[in-house]
Amino acid sequence: MSRATTIIGVVTLALLAVVLVLQLLLLVPGVGSMRAGVEERAIMVMGEGKASAEPDLAVIRLGVETRALTADAAAQKNSELMANVMDALQRREIADEDIQTADYSIRAEIDWEDDERRILGYVVSNSVSVKVRDVDQVGDVLDAVTDAGANNIHGIQFTFDDPSELREQARAEAMADARGKAEALATLAGVGLGKPRNISESFIQPPPFALERVYAAAEGGGGVPVSPGQLEVNVQVQVTFDIR
Repeated sequence: MSRATTIIGVVTLALLAVVLVLQLLLLVPGVGSMRAGVEERAIMVMGEGKASAEPDLAVIRLGVETRALTADAAAQKNSELMANVMDALQRREIADEDIQTADYSIRAEIDWEDDERRILGYVVSNSVSVKVRDVDQVGDVLDAVTDAGANNIHGIQFTFDDPSELREQARAEAMADARGKAEALATLAGVGLGKPRNISESFIQPPPFALERVYAAAEGGGGVPVSPGQLEVNVQVQVTFDIR
């Protein structure tokens, strides 16, 4: 018998042995389901935790829109007014890194009469996104920029600069909630509760609360009335506990 024939015979016997083992696992009661039975000795629960606080950051999108007969004239006028707005923001101690250009556009205003295209003038729009880190100053900032020439206040969003502390509070509450539920279920089932086997988490932070549009400063001074309210973060955990 050649060496090649011997190797083929050994490989064939090994494959037959694997097939026989698989058949035994499928045919012998309890052998194939033994591990599955262990996995089923567990309690899986959902826990939820919440934490809320006043937002510590406001994001305002504001800008200047100008019109003129020519694009150059509209752009020049827009630049002058926008420079005044930027000066007003600096006087309110808004840092340069907290001001970001959001949009700049030039478009023609067109009128159609008797199917003829007639350009009435040009509109230049320039808007910036501004982070205000003292939310109590939002009304004063809005007053300052509108006085400086801003005529588009697109909206305000209130959010958290760093939500990690609130997230930790909500996470601790979620785990305590999950353990409480598991202990109650274990007591009702007459079993002991073991250690957590699997834990998964989902973090839910609501989108920033937005005031869709603010048109002008409040009459009579005193600032635009703005109330940030409170925002909430939510953590959900899914925990699988062993049972004894």
